[in-house]
Formats: sequence, C-alpha cells, structure tokens
Amino acid sequence: MFIKTLRKRIALVAVSALSTGFISSVPAQAADNAMATSSVASISLARVTAAPTTGAAVAVNIGADTTAETPGDGDKVKGSLTAYLKAYPAGGSVAVTAEVTLNGDGATASTAIANVTKAASGASITMISTAAATATFGTDVTATSSAGFGSYKFTPTKAGVYTIEVWNDADQDGVIDPTETRQSLDITVVAAATYSNSLSTALIRYDNTATTPDATTSAAQAVGSATAAAANRAAINVLIKDSANNALATGNKLAAEISGPGYLFWENAAIGQNKCSTTPTYGAATGRSLSGLAIDADTYIYVCADGTAGKATVTLKVTDVNDVVTTLATREITFFGAVSKIVATGVLTVGRVAGASNTGAADANRTTAANTPSVIVFATDATGNGVTGLTITAKSTNTGVMSETLGIAEDIKISANVLSSGGAGYYNIRTTASTGSKSGDKTTLTFRVVDPAGDGTTFLTSAVEFTIGGSVATETLSLDKASYAPGEAIVVTRTAKDSSGNPVFDGAASPAVTFTKAVGGTAPAAGVYVKGVSASSTSAATATVFAPVTPGAFSATATSGATGGPTITASAAVADPVGTQIAALVAAIAKLQAAIDKINKRLKKQS
Repeated sequence: MFIKTLRKRIALVAVSALSTGFISSVPAQAADNAMATSSVASISLARVTAAPTTGAAVAVNIGADTTAETPGDGDKVKGSLTAYLKAYPAGGSVAVTAEVTLNGDGATASTAIANVTKAASGASITMISTAAATATFGTDVTATSSAGFGSYKFTPTKAGVYTIEVWNDADQDGVIDPTETRQSLDITVVAAATYSNSLSTALIRYDNTATTPDATTSAAQAVGSATAAAANRAAINVLIKDSANNALATGNKLAAEISGPGYLFWENAAIGQNKCSTTPTYGAATGRSLSGLAIDADTYIYVCADGTAGKATVTLKVTDVNDVVTTLATREITFFGAVSKIVATGVLTVGRVAGASNTGAADANRTTAANTPSVIVFATDATGNGVTGLTITAKSTNTGVMSETLGIAEDIKISANVLSSGGAGYYNIRTTASTGSKSGDKTTLTFRVVDPAGDGTTFLTSAVEFTIGGSVATETLSLDKASYAPGEAIVVTRTAKDSSGNPVFDGAASPAVTFTKAVGGTAPAAGVYVKGVSASSTSAATATVFAPVTPGAFSATATSGATGGPTITASAAVADPVGTQIAALVAAIAKLQAAIDKINKRLKKQS
C-alpha cells in the first residue's frame, strides 16, 4: 500500500558500506508539485543474461507489486527502487547501474505505466506521476527476461556467485530500513573463454580470386608480380577463436605489418577482388603498418604490390580483451619483377622414334617417374626471383626430328613431400618427337620467352640437345664389383640399346632385379631408362641393396624387355672372411720368413 509522507525536503544520507547502490536526492517542490512517496508490497527480479561470463555485462530485469493510489491535495506520487551487490567473489566488487529500458528478448522499452515517467540514475530507478490531481501510480509488473519497469546491469570481473539486491527506498534516505521491501537474486558467473592462438587461423590465397582461402591455397606458391596494380597479390582471412573453439570478435583487435616490399589493405567484409591500387592512399585501413582492426568471420588483409621486387613478410598480431598481444602468424610472399633470364635443363632428352611424346608429362605434381618432364625451364628476374605466368615456346633446328609443340605446366607446391622441380619460376615441359624421326637423329630445341626489355620480337633463350632412340633390343645387367665383403653396398646397373645400337628412348621400362642369395636392403624394382641407363643408385653411399652375409658366389638376374624376354645375369662373390684372414696371415708369415732368411745370409757372410 502507499503511505503518504509529510511534505518536506528529505535529506539523503550515504548508503551503508555494504551497498554500492545509487542515492538520489529530490529537490524541494512547490506546494502544487509536492511528492507522496509510495511503498512497494513485493519486488521481482529476472536474470536476462543466459550464461554470465566475466568481462561481459550481466542484466537483471525489475518488477514490483504496488497498490494504486490517487494523489490528493495537489501531490504527485514517487517510487524509488535501488540496487547494489550484496555479495560477490573476493576482489569482484563492481558498480550496479540502472536502465529504464529492458534487456533481453529484443525488448527495447520497459513496461508502460499510465501517467508515470521513469528515470534512471546510477543504481536507482525513480517513477513519478505526471499530474497531481489525475495521476494513478500503481501498475503491477512481474519481472521476466523481457518484462519489467527497467533493468540493472553490472560487469563481473571475477568468476563466482554474485548476489544483487534491490529495495524500495520508501523514505528516500539511502538506507535499507527493516520495513522497506527488498529482493535478492544469486547469479553464478563463470570465467570467459580466452583467446586461443592455436585454434585461430590466418589462411591465405596468393591470387586475385574472390574465393575463401583454405589449406590448399595456403600451400600454393607464395609469389606475385611486383607491378603495382588493382589486383590482389594475396588475401589473408583472419579467424580468431577462443579456447572452446568459438569465434571471437568483440573487444579483440588485429594488427598487421609488412616488411620488405608491398603494402596492406584491410576490410571487414567478404573476400573480394581488386582491393589494391596503382596509387594507394595510406590511412587507417591502407598502409604498411595497420592496428586496431576489427575481427570477425569476414576479416581480410590484402597484400598489394608497390612496384618493388623482393621477399615480403606479413606479421599478424591479436590484442585480446585483456590487452595481451600475441603473434598469430607470419606469411611470406615474393614479389617478382620482369623476367630477365631463362635456363632450360634437359631431363629426358632421348626422344622416342616416330612421333611419340617423351615419357611423362608437363605435370607439376611430379610424384612418379612417369610424370617426370622432358625439360625444366627456370625463369628469373634481375634479382634471381622466380617469375610465374610466362608463355614459353620452342624453336627446333630440325623439325623433322623434334616438334616445336610443347606441353607446359608451372611447378606448384602441393605439399612438403611432393617431388618438385623447384617451385615458383619453374616450368615442367613435355616434348614430342616428329613423326619421321628415327634412331640416332639429333636436333636442338631452343626454349624462349619474349624479352620484356625488347621490342616484342626479341627473346630470352636457352637450348637443349635431343637425340632419338627406339625400343629395347639388347639389355645388360652389371654389378659394380666382382667381390664384396659380407653386407657391402652393391650398385646395380641396367643398360639398354635399341636395334640400331643407340640408347633406348628415355622412359623405356627397365626390369626388376632379383638375387640368388638373400641380400640386405631392397632389391632394385622396375624403373625407367634415361640415356640408356637405369641404375639402382649413384654410388655405394646411396645404395639400397647390400651383399649377402654368407660367403660364396651369387647372381643378380632380371627378365629383359627385349623380344622373347631373355634372362639377363650378373655374377659376383662374397669373400670368406676367415679364409681371407688366414691367407693374409700366411702371407705375413712368408714375408717375415723371407726377412729372417736375409738376416741369416748376412750373418754367415760376416762370420
């Protein structure tokens, strides 16, 4: 029920040491604008924040059960609800603030009360009737997550249980009197998940494609043209996560810096193309060192060229809500200039007769010998950086031997373990013998690219010599030694010639090798011939097969690819270590006896 108080100015006093609530003062009013203070029968509280965590505001809605009262004698009616933290974890005392709007479930305003205005100040919500003679103050409201007179908020800094208490300060003295209605609510707060550097990512793509980067694009060649242009040379998608692998955004900031050539552009939007400029204007989002950048699922750092060639390193750092700075990632990109040199290296240079392609293809994924290119061309700029995106052609000194038609693929980095020609600037090339070619024919293929420093008709060139070979007609098998110590390394060599006595074409199949005695390591598997030779290793240091441990003769055999499949053989022996030692001892004794005999002869002559 409502209790009318005497009309007088109320002197407010400080709240008790326990309270952190707000104390309001009401100035003296004219006779026709005096206040009748109301009391509240009950108070209800409802937590809005579903999962309170440290560092984030916790909201509580407030309701009350009152009795309607019409003021008389020109009075207005006033009600006051004040909140404070009654209990909190050690070191967790924070201020409570009041709002007349609601929090949660999309509510934007508190419950309407006819002929009443509401005001929030500090931790107090005050309601005053708008007219003395007609106002009715007393609408009952039960607090829910979306209903109430208003709200209270506090931002916890420590994990633990917080108790918020609200009371009806009926006499406006700022002190909780025994007769004044109160209500409390316990709220458990847990520690907020923290920034996780290990779960956060900075995936990159090294091109101007408007497709989200992934692990594959991040493993691609880290290169781009140094020519200043609108096209992106790279785009880095920054995704930061907390320790529970949830996305983080609010309160966390990103800093990005580039060393070496180039500059950066930041945009908090989905990936796009042509985010760079030929004449950039540096500012908060464009430059070589950017800070205080927002982060969400569509945060991108674009790497742009500035006309200078060289290697650049982009460093990304995250500042979390606790102002802790962590380096998230570094990403490198090489800006290449205009091509100034090419070097062609022959790999498979014995072409196959009658117009067949050299074994293998212009395949950047060089995981097997069958994918080995015929020629590898390496193109570089003036400072030795590999240059991508070139068009390579060839001129043959005899087109009747080798065609000028090429199959070309740039070498790319598939993964750390994939056989590669060398990465950016390397071109894997397939060549093809001409239809009229025959065994023993020779020619030179000159590989070329247009010289950017010329007039468009001059070329940068590099030549490779080719011969032509046929299929296997004769085949031999040999071992590098006639005698081995037990377990000694063996180098096995297979040699093949065509019917004209020339080395067979590069890529012709070589047979697997077996042994008549158990050997160590792995016997040579089937392979291919290059310039007529297929060896198991280049030396004893790289050998994969080792001599038997038992003494005596042994043989290596294989089935030749020549017509009829004849068996080819190579023989050797393992020395008997005991016999060898005895023989050495006998030789040493014989040598000693000879020395003794000489001494005896001299003694006889002297006597």
